[in-house]
Amino acid sequence: MARLLNLSAEDSLIASRLIRNFSWVFSSQAVSGLISIGTLAIMAQSLGPAGLGLFAIFQAYVRIVDRLLRLEPWQAVIKYGVDALADNDGNRFMRLLKASVYVNLAGSTLAAGVAILAAQVTAGMMGWPQDSSAYLALFSLALLLNLKPTAVAVLRIFDRFDVLAKVDVGIALMRLVLSAGIWAMGYGLWGFVVVAVIEGLANSLLPYVFSLRYVRQRGYGTFMQIPIQGIRSENPGILRFLWNSNFNVIIRQTVQRLDVILLSVLVDEKFVGYFHIARRVADSALKLGRPLNQAIFPELARKWSSGEERGFHKLVNGVLLAIAGLCLTVLIPAAFLMPSLLSFVFGAGFDGAASMVNVQLLAVILLLATMVLNPAMLSMGRDRELLWVTLLGSVVFLACFVPLVHVLGPVGAAAAHVLFNGTLVAGALFVLYWSRRPRDVRRPS
Repeated sequence: MARLLNLSAEDSLIASRLIRNFSWVFSSQAVSGLISIGTLAIMAQSLGPAGLGLFAIFQAYVRIVDRLLRLEPWQAVIKYGVDALADNDGNRFMRLLKASVYVNLAGSTLAAGVAILAAQVTAGMMGWPQDSSAYLALFSLALLLNLKPTAVAVLRIFDRFDVLAKVDVGIALMRLVLSAGIWAMGYGLWGFVVVAVIEGLANSLLPYVFSLRYVRQRGYGTFMQIPIQGIRSENPGILRFLWNSNFNVIIRQTVQRLDVILLSVLVDEKFVGYFHIARRVADSALKLGRPLNQAIFPELARKWSSGEERGFHKLVNGVLLAIAGLCLTVLIPAAFLMPSLLSFVFGAGFDGAASMVNVQLLAVILLLATMVLNPAMLSMGRDRELLWVTLLGSVVFLACFVPLVHVLGPVGAAAAHVLFNGTLVAGALFVLYWSRRPRDVRRPS
């Protein structure tokens, strides 16, 4: 097979590793995506469009505060951790992990505290129902003790994608069972918020517990006992990389999650519920491509770190073609069946969300491409350019959101995502292929 595809021995090894990791992540994302649709169906049947819209508003508030105030160091740990392991420098690798834990704890504590303290003021300013502040404060507890970013970095560097896959499916099953119990007992919105808090805490802590086991198995001991002095000199540019890679995600995700908050001011809760269905269905479709992104980042980092620029671009191009084929065969046919699918799964009251779902699926097709282009730019050290591309997309999104909603109705919110993701794809392709510069190797000698 390697001869037929004209692959070297190293390329064959990388392809084998990518396929294995992709298989684990894809299967877990597919299964957890189906489970999440089941959970969403239970919530939709229990709460109706308006109640589901309120849940979406509370969730969006908590996620925006979390994204604004918490840095995720996993990308920096992968980029610099790969170099440390290549140099057989275990202490340097463990210092990265310890610093990552500190960043996780500081950010999650700050985000939870601010979200709780600002709940009442925000609910009053936005004109949400009277008891919204209590829901927001309770929901904010899910932000505490988020150590998952460190765990993600460790398990991906060690190629233990199977562990993350099993944990994700287990947590999704737990939420489905708890949601079914809440529906059967008739607890309503309060019950589903409590389930979301339990899910958030489990998702934050369980992966970290498993990651500690694999750190010890690799012979690195207890990394929390290692001092972190000298981490900046060992990893030149790490603070800039940490900030730029996070600021890029902060801007992109915060702008995208503002859609629900902005829509709650422009339309009533029923249409916010429709839009929440559109976003969640689109997110489930996004799970089809997310495994590629998760599996490819460590490989891209290794390729670029070793100086294989030609192989690096070959890998990026191959994954982009795979994503295009996946979208043509899966997402586009599903769009024609959407009205019937929504009525069957969520109830007759949600068939009005079909047009929003279809436009959101178009945005997902573009976002799948950015999920490969973003780690490619980070692996190349083009984090500054990635940040500028994201800023440009954010300006386009914010400038067009309200006018599009006024002209197209709630569907305009989904159309704004199409413009946003299209801008990101165009900008990333320009930087990668039409705006070349000499290689910038930051790996320390």
